[in-house]
Amino acid sequence: MSKYTHQLQAHEFLLKKFDLLEAFTKEELEDACGWPKDKDTFSTYWTKQFRPLLVPVGRESFRVSEVFRRFVDWERFKTHVTQNRPVHSDYSGVTYGNVMMFEFFMPLTNEGFLRTSLDALFYQDTVKRRLKANLADLKQRFPPTGLQDDETYLEELSIWVAKHFGGYSIGHVAGRYRADQLKTHQEAHQKYHDRYLVDETTAIVRFIIPFGPKTRTAFDADGAGAPSMESQADRESEAARIRYFFGILFIQQIVEAVNGEDEIWLLESGFRSKLHVWSKS
Repeated sequence: MSKYTHQLQAHEFLLKKFDLLEAFTKEELEDACGWPKDKDTFSTYWTKQFRPLLVPVGRESFRVSEVFRRFVDWERFKTHVTQNRPVHSDYSGVTYGNVMMFEFFMPLTNEGFLRTSLDALFYQDTVKRRLKANLADLKQRFPPTGLQDDETYLEELSIWVAKHFGGYSIGHVAGRYRADQLKTHQEAHQKYHDRYLVDETTAIVRFIIPFGPKTRTAFDADGAGAPSMESQADRESEAARIRYFFGILFIQQIVEAVNGEDEIWLLESGFRSKLHVWSKS
């Protein structure tokens, strides 16, 4: 008998159940492994190596998780069962009732400088400096409470900003654009040769901002989702607040950082759908 006979039998059993999407019990897996039942060997393997690969189905049955796909090869599975290491994490889901998404579209040439400018806005001192530059307008729109001094007021606002703006993502898409007004093939060839249709890689800078009540659900297949905020007025007020701070923090920074482009596009979606365009004066 090989040193790994029982582990190999476990692998064959789990591989079959994985391929067939069949449920099974803990006892069935124990029988397939063939370890002596008067010892605790299977119990040890069950807790540390087998159970992390399984998903409960009902009260006493299990199916093989998608994570097992990493271990369909026997050598990989053998490494797993002879070492105690986590193969997946337990996740708990949250569903937000409202979301806003902002996407900037611009040529890839601006990406490096843009990253540097945006990254600076994820530090408290930079955020406070940007807020301070708009202090008079901020106080008019969001009056300080009581006898707050400016430093306390800016500290409170920076905490709100940190809760709502946590990061961004950048994706690249290939595009093709007409370089001038619509022309015939002959006109385009005479004037532009091969530059009438221009290939250009576009960087999309995306911000996703959830807000409002949330529920502890991973995904509501029935579509109910998280509860909305108490009223339309509450939702509009919070969305307007997010939009304002996004404007003074990120839009100002991006418009200042991007150089030499004819237009900058910002697509707003989620809570409302708008296209904002900045053009050269």
